[in-house]
Amino acid sequence: MTDVTTRGASPPRILERLADFSTATSRREFLRILGLGGTIALLPGAAACDSESLTEPGNGIPGSGDPVVIDFAQGDVAVLQLASVLEQIEVEFYSGVVAAFATSNISAGDQAVLTEIRDHELAHRAFLDATLGAAAAIPVTPTFRGVSFIDRVAVLTAARTLEDLGIATYNGAAQYITTPGTLLELAKIASVEGRHSSTIRDLQQPKTNFFSQGMSDDAFSPAMSATALQDYLVDKLAFANVPTTFIPGPNGSG
Repeated sequence: MTDVTTRGASPPRILERLADFSTATSRREFLRILGLGGTIALLPGAAACDSESLTEPGNGIPGSGDPVVIDFAQGDVAVLQLASVLEQIEVEFYSGVVAAFATSNISAGDQAVLTEIRDHELAHRAFLDATLGAAAAIPVTPTFRGVSFIDRVAVLTAARTLEDLGIATYNGAAQYITTPGTLLELAKIASVEGRHSSTIRDLQQPKTNFFSQGMSDDAFSPAMSATALQDYLVDKLAFANVPTTFIPGPNGSG
């Protein structure tokens, strides 16, 4: 059984872990492989922030911290690291939202939806932590300057932005994946992010076609993803050995 605290993973070991996760046929089985039993409620980061940060969560200046470098010479590992950065941001965001429910203007129904989305993101982060291990993991410090965790409009707007960014990042990075196992697992995560985006949009404008952003989603190049992600990171995100070619998606973005 793979533990989320497993350390020292090498790229071959990462591929073995991906094969383990590919055999999971249900959420319960996925969590069992992660070593989480039937719950993810007590994962680190599930409860975020102190009372002050719930109303003023932007206490970290984007890009003011130490550099965090993702080296694309590592192949699939670099793509998994990029995914990990994204999922860490999403976990911290939704955890802060859930922790602020008691003083927010978010309805009970919306709270249930946002809590479930948080749990999905926790599972995604746990999967990537377990797959990468300590040797390849790159912990980051998210920040959400100007976003009020107690205001429904602010929360849903920020959530939609993050989910759309996640989809575009996964879509763009997929072309640099070289092994079927990595592509399969990240495609599964990306499909969940797509459902999150549609759900958030439906909360914003119920019973309209707003839930569907368009005929196709964006696909961001690493550089475009880094620029967007930097707004949510205290760390200075940088890439090395980025592939010189990028094939844009149907929307032409990237």
